[in-house]
Amino acid sequence: MDIILSEHQYSKLLTEEKKSEVSQSVNESKKFVKDVISDVKKQYKIDFSFALTWGAAIGGFVGPIARYMEGKYPSLTHSDITLLSFACIVTYFSSNKEKLSKVLDLIKEKKLVTYLQQMLMKSEDLKESFFGFLSSLNITMSKVGNMLAYTFLVPLIPMLKHVADMDLPKDQLDLLIKSIIGYASVLTSSVVVRDFVEKIIKRFKD
Repeated sequence: MDIILSEHQYSKLLTEEKKSEVSQSVNESKKFVKDVISDVKKQYKIDFSFALTWGAAIGGFVGPIARYMEGKYPSLTHSDITLLSFACIVTYFSSNKEKLSKVLDLIKEKKLVTYLQQMLMKSEDLKESFFGFLSSLNITMSKVGNMLAYTFLVPLIPMLKHVADMDLPKDQLDLLIKSIIGYASVLTSSVVVRDFVEKIIKRFKD
């Protein structure tokens, strides 16, 4: 028997699907950071539990770079990628010079300096692209403070492009935005996150 959905029911199903994608993306970002911090603590006795507070933002930023390095340099071991990712995390999300010095010494010891340089170059490219995109939406550092706190949105941008193409009703779009706000880091403003998401969707619609 064929089941015919009303337009509202169909929109609701699509919204639930996208909310599930948001949940999966944010949880993957958090897991990436948790695994890196745990592995580094276990292997090198360096504790950086502070970074877990920024889990979604750090994972949204460093995670894609780590996957790029894995694909480009298959000779790198999981342990190498973890150490390089940790160096990237400390570089961008901390001012702790002592921990940075420790991890740089380990990277030199393991002859991974060239790979770290490549990773930091890609990280800078991603940061500039993300900040440039936000600036094009008339969102500036002076308005939001530390833009890196919002990099949890990086993996969500393709999904937001799809949402813009779907042209969901306002009530369903509001539900989706609320779900994104719910997963946002405690270090971000829910008002700013809503502004970000609404402007990103509007940009893709225009």
